[in-house]
Amino acid sequence: MLAAADGIVTHASMSGGYGGLIIIEHTIGGQKVATAYAHLWENGFHVNVGDTVTAGQHIGDVGSSGYSTGAHLHFELRQGGNDGEFTDPQPWLDQHATGNLPAPTTPVEQEGCNPAATQPAPPQGPDDGDPDRKVDDPTTDGRITARMLHVYTQALTAYPDSSWACYSPRPGTKSEHPLGRACDVTFGNAIGTRPTPQQLESGWALTNWLKDNAETLGVEYLIWQGQIWSLARDAEGWRPYNGGGMHDPNDATGGHYDHVHITVKEN
Repeated sequence: MLAAADGIVTHASMSGGYGGLIIIEHTIGGQKVATAYAHLWENGFHVNVGDTVTAGQHIGDVGSSGYSTGAHLHFELRQGGNDGEFTDPQPWLDQHATGNLPAPTTPVEQEGCNPAATQPAPPQGPDDGDPDRKVDDPTTDGRITARMLHVYTQALTAYPDSSWACYSPRPGTKSEHPLGRACDVTFGNAIGTRPTPQQLESGWALTNWLKDNAETLGVEYLIWQGQIWSLARDAEGWRPYNGGGMHDPNDATGGHYDHVHITVKEN
């Protein structure tokens, strides 16, 4: 994945439906323009925000994260910079002597590669009852909070291919599972087995959706791929997870590489 022109990196991180996203701002012919490169894997970044890059520089590796149906580069052109209007990049690239590209054989906005269009609908908030009351857990014979059940129901509707396990006794631990405030989610892989690239993509789609709707759903924190995110420390983003003192963070399960952990708040 190469930079289309000289410029400054203004974004280089995981970003919702785009997955791994790099944005570069350029000034060309006195006009500000931004190019965006999406769906990188999390370990596919070769630049950081603030870096100055040159045309043709290797900035990242092609991936399939976010809302993507397979490994490819999602390339965008934004007239006016980061928040500018989107435009068909092919005429602009041809006009600016980047080489005459062949005419596309499929629409520019291909099915499965439109983060705005494929984003699941925003979830609803919980009902008016006590969200901490205990209700039957549909994944076990235990009991979970009404808030946790609400998250389960809304998320499973948005991501029907996910598999859930919630209540678990776990005596002698500080886990929220026996309190009914936590669920673990896999995506077709067995516990102890790291997900395939496609399953990893599904995991990031779910966690990004939960993160984006955390206040509405009452999500307190998420653990996934050796990292933890909490609503209380949202400004810090994803942080390294050390196992919470209970698990080996280098283990597939202890580091939550094989499943997403969700904990909801209590009143």
